[in-house]
Amino acid sequence: MCSTPSIGLCFMEHATTGQPSLAELFRNRNFSKFWVGQLISYLGDRIDQMAMIGVLSVGVSKEIASDRANLITFWATLAYVVFGPFAGPIIDRFDRRRLMILMDILRAGVVLALPFCISPSHHPGVIYAIVFLIGLATSVFAPAKSAFIPEIVPQEHLLRANSVTSTMGTLTVLFGTVIGGALVSALNQPNWFVDQLGWLFPREKMPPGLGFAFLIDALTYLVSALLLFWIVVPRAVAGYEEERRRRVRAEGSFWGQLQDGIRYLTHHRLPATAALIQSWFFFVGGAYFTIVTKLVYLRLSPSNEQATEYLGYAYGALGVGLVCGGLLTGIYGGRLSLRWLVTGCFAVASFTVATLTLPLPPWSLYLVNLVVGYVGGGVAVCMDTLLQRVVPDEYRGRVFALTNLLLNSLLLISIWLGANYLGSTPTSIHYFTLVTAIGVLLGVPIAWFGFPARLRITQVETQS
Repeated sequence: MCSTPSIGLCFMEHATTGQPSLAELFRNRNFSKFWVGQLISYLGDRIDQMAMIGVLSVGVSKEIASDRANLITFWATLAYVVFGPFAGPIIDRFDRRRLMILMDILRAGVVLALPFCISPSHHPGVIYAIVFLIGLATSVFAPAKSAFIPEIVPQEHLLRANSVTSTMGTLTVLFGTVIGGALVSALNQPNWFVDQLGWLFPREKMPPGLGFAFLIDALTYLVSALLLFWIVVPRAVAGYEEERRRRVRAEGSFWGQLQDGIRYLTHHRLPATAALIQSWFFFVGGAYFTIVTKLVYLRLSPSNEQATEYLGYAYGALGVGLVCGGLLTGIYGGRLSLRWLVTGCFAVASFTVATLTLPLPPWSLYLVNLVVGYVGGGVAVCMDTLLQRVVPDEYRGRVFALTNLLLNSLLLISIWLGANYLGSTPTSIHYFTLVTAIGVLLGVPIAWFGFPARLRITQVETQS
């Protein structure tokens, strides 16, 4: 049985020591189902994102199209900020696996209705409202997912599990945006497939090609829900989780539980530092995202119709870096102190972003994305693992939800700043990029003073 109740989870069925090999990790059937389901779902997300951009880019200038593409991210992020305070108590009060299944089904229903409800002729506000609605469901799903992983993976395997989960997410950035961008671009053109099956979608509402893209996304959510349904949480863990939910419900109101989560974060140095580092990376990352989107439209794409294809390539380069960074952190991250690992990531990212101010050829954007993704993958894996290891299970949902609230609030602000101050002239883009690079560098002192000098991720213990 569990000898340390504060740690919470007792994995009698698969207790091992040390970091597992990939083969050993994927022999955990629950984790395999979870990983495959999220891979498929994230792939659909990227296709959906490109389809939304395709809808909003019809019949407008490149400048307007790029701004609308960034506003899709803005409205999706706003949902996190609005509903984030409520997500944590919900995640800790209820069964996390069932919550994720419900959110997948809700998102599938909304996406499936899109081809019949919107069209390029609609005001963009209608499409942003739908993006916001999907984001509300995702604001519950995302922290629930992070809090759920320790229920199916033993604590000593969390670094490797988070590494391959992060790699899975970034693989979808790589393949999903490339495939999604190319698919949406191809389906938007006259072709036999669209001509034969286009009757499924009302042409006065939605070009059939974009309709198929939304249909694919809805199916991926349903597959994810099915695989989550097939996960069987070990009996010992399930019993502990039921007891945890009873304790959380007995604690009082949602607001009281939210205050408890805030109090936990503000009184514990390591989780507070991890939340702040993730949030700051998202803040500067949001500004960088607006820069990338603008440069793709203005320097790489010859037309709006082809913009989704080039956006796919740009985000794909970012995904390659994220995959490499996530995998290498999972293998070697435990050998380095958190202080040196994270400060190094911020320093390299700052220098790399600054190179966009130099007179380099347009294709160099792909190389910059590769490096930025590499260091971003390392930071994401380390901070997720740190929070999962250090935060007690009864607080985990609230802490992840509060972290998502903070990082998405800062992401929202940075996207708003990009939409209002980036501009479209070479001078304005130059200065905005330079300020963003300086902002990335400010992450160095946060990590340097936030982590003890010699602490490694594998040495982190639960803090009650």
